[in-house]
Amino acid sequence: MRMLRTLILGAVMVLPGLFLAYLVWIMAGNPTTEPLESIICNGIPLTSIGLGLFFGWMSGEEYSIKIE
Repeated sequence: MRMLRTLILGAVMVLPGLFLAYLVWIMAGNPTTEPLESIICNGIPLTSIGLGLFFGWMSGEEYSIKIE
């Protein structure tokens, strides 16, 4: 259950990451140079997905199986 929660939260964070990247790309003036465009278009969504996976895993402790 914990893994499923983590994967769902990571998948759901794709949309806010893409929306935020699009807003930043527009505010940056639609850059076409490679370093800036790559950071905005790839870095922001991947960071959002990574944070979603991290927080999904950390907040799923109550669903984990404890072997004692």
